[in-house]
Amino acid sequence: MVGRIFLLCLSVSVTVVIAGNLPPPTFTEKGKALAEKFCEKSEDKAFCVASLTSRPEAATATAPKLGVIALSIASANASDMSFYIKSKLKEKNLEPALEDTLDDCSKSYLDAVAQLDDSLAALLANSYIDVDIWLNTAITDAESCEDALNERAGNDAELARRNTNFLKLCKDALLINTILTP
Repeated sequence: MVGRIFLLCLSVSVTVVIAGNLPPPTFTEKGKALAEKFCEKSEDKAFCVASLTSRPEAATATAPKLGVIALSIASANASDMSFYIKSKLKEKNLEPALEDTLDDCSKSYLDAVAQLDDSLAALLANSYIDVDIWLNTAITDAESCEDALNERAGNDAELARRNTNFLKLCKDALLINTILTP
């Protein structure tokens, strides 16, 4: 009896490990047509398609490559956000509430950059579950920044706009990862 339970557990474990490293499904479309297909369920389809096709390599991109492009764009955006926040923090005579908001958002975006780098590494290893985890964590970081912007008197309209765009990029990358997950 113990032997059967062991074999059952072993076979389930092997199945989970193998299933976690399956290649992504294949698609006949490439480039913009594939981006449009991937973005059908996006909160902002036009934004999704425009961001995915903004890179020259997207013109002939396959499904896995579009996943990489989506994560790369989100990662670059997070880095830009981090730089923007740091430059705002260097300004003199900031209102204390805005400074607190910027501090919180700075920490969130430093984390988001690392999480998106981890997401990209996981995607390249076909570890879609890990991509999902890291992307959801990056989304949570951006939502924390959004909460700080909404809850305090120190609001920065440009930061709020950029944060919204970052959230869209991450959610679109998450959507693509879900599609790519075998």
